Amino acid sequence: MIWYILAALLPALMVIMFSKMTKNKYTGLALAALVIGVSVYKGFFHSEMIVFLDTISLMLGYFTVDQLKLDQTIHY
Repeated sequence: MIWYILAALLPALMVIMFSKMTKNKYTGLALAALVIGVSVYKGFFHSEMIVFLDTISLMLGYFTVDQLKLDQTIHY
């Protein structure tokens, strides 16, 4: 059960974190997708449902960054 919860949360958090660090939502999404893709390639997943949850979570993370404009620099 813990694998499904982590698959639903961690990719979105990675997209948000990488987007904040690079100040670019596309680069953040690409880096998070790369990390997920490598883990799937190496076999670190238990079912196809986890890959599906990872994909949905990546999209939700991207939309969160896009809607809240977390990738933009704040100018005071």
